[in-house]
Amino acid sequence: MKDSILFTILAGVSVFVFGQFILKLVLEPIVSFKESLGELSAFCLRNRAKIINANATIEMRDELKRLSSTIISKRQAVPFYRFFSLFLRMPSEKNIIESCRSLNAISAEMVKDTSKHQGSLHGPVEILMELQNISKLLGVRLDYSQL
Repeated sequence: MKDSILFTILAGVSVFVFGQFILKLVLEPIVSFKESLGELSAFCLRNRAKIINANATIEMRDELKRLSSTIISKRQAVPFYRFFSLFLRMPSEKNIIESCRSLNAISAEMVKDTSKHQGSLHGPVEILMELQNISKLLGVRLDYSQL
């Protein structure tokens, strides 16, 4: 009788410890990664006109760069990312890197003083195309045109 009680207690503790291990090691980093994608979406939607018109501030540029680097760092925190990305419909590692490169390019173009296309329409068109590409690669909404 005492052995079965001890076994039950050890089994319960083991299940709890294993559950916490999975929660902290896998699930929380995935949620954190998805939150960083949500932050990117919110930033781009909130500042869409300033970004596309290359009328953004230096602070906005720095925030976009921070979001880009956060996405990469949060992806690195997820163990077995390739495995989980298949089942949870998360972007591939290649798409994340390509999107972050595009975000850094946008961050340079979205400020008039640092834009290489100062005053021309080519800069805003390039920004718009990059945002549409990022939206597809990361699977996030960056404009209001989709339902």
